[in-house]
Amino acid sequence: MKYEKPALTIEQQFDLLESRGLLISDRLRATRWLKHVSYYRLSAYLLPFKTGEVFKPGTTFDQIAGLYIFDRKLRLILLDGIERIEVALRTALTYELAHAHGPFGYADRRNFNPKFDHHYLMSELNQAEIDSRETFVAHFRRKYTCEKNLPIWMASELLSFGCISRLYGACAPAIKRKIANRFSVQDWQFASWLHTLSYVRNVCAHHSRLWNRELAVKPSIPKPSKAWPYQVPGTERLYCVLAIVRHCLIVTTPRCQWRERLFALLDNHPEVDLSAMRFPLQWRTIPPWAEPGIP
Repeated sequence: MKYEKPALTIEQQFDLLESRGLLISDRLRATRWLKHVSYYRLSAYLLPFKTGEVFKPGTTFDQIAGLYIFDRKLRLILLDGIERIEVALRTALTYELAHAHGPFGYADRRNFNPKFDHHYLMSELNQAEIDSRETFVAHFRRKYTCEKNLPIWMASELLSFGCISRLYGACAPAIKRKIANRFSVQDWQFASWLHTLSYVRNVCAHHSRLWNRELAVKPSIPKPSKAWPYQVPGTERLYCVLAIVRHCLIVTTPRCQWRERLFALLDNHPEVDLSAMRFPLQWRTIPPWAEPGIP
């Protein structure tokens, strides 16, 4: 099929939206929106308000803008939580690798799963070092001119969360278990969590729609137990990720206010359909939301 849709002016975009039943009370405000948030980007937020090509009766532009604002704030909250988990993982992985294999043992592919693409890791690190403007890299290279590689505690700071996640998955079973045990989860399940969190982080970093997205990378959820006393109705939507982040933050930063910020965001946007994220009923009364972290 040949693509024949023409580019529309902002006024034409409004005419199209209104012809489909959208109520726009303040065109000046809406114009500012479409000048800075493109029609195509906003179109993903139109879908919950439509039946086919027509808007549900009474749908306003402000409702759609409100959903977009909610999603943006949700991404920021998730980025904050994932950042804390990423830093904690980086710290734990660096510690275990350094003590198991020494400062430069990560450069030896024999210390990892044979299926791991170790060459890719070292290529990524080499390019990251070339691109880096970090003071610690320049200082190390000036002082230790005979060393081919950075020590692990420096090298790990240059890797992306995705690389760190894959590095964890390639470690010896004993190392993976030590780290996963801190989060009261099996190592293979923790590896799946990291893969999912890396994917969600990329969604957030690219400012993509998050709130009702079907996850392309789904985590493995443990069966209910004392260590995981949570009701997680499926792994295809965002609620499972929020539960994983909350569980991990209770371990890494129990005094942070991440849970409270999430509550406040949802309280400020009561119109958002929580079922689209697979929130269970009465979710605030059950773990991991019912109790704060360590006081």
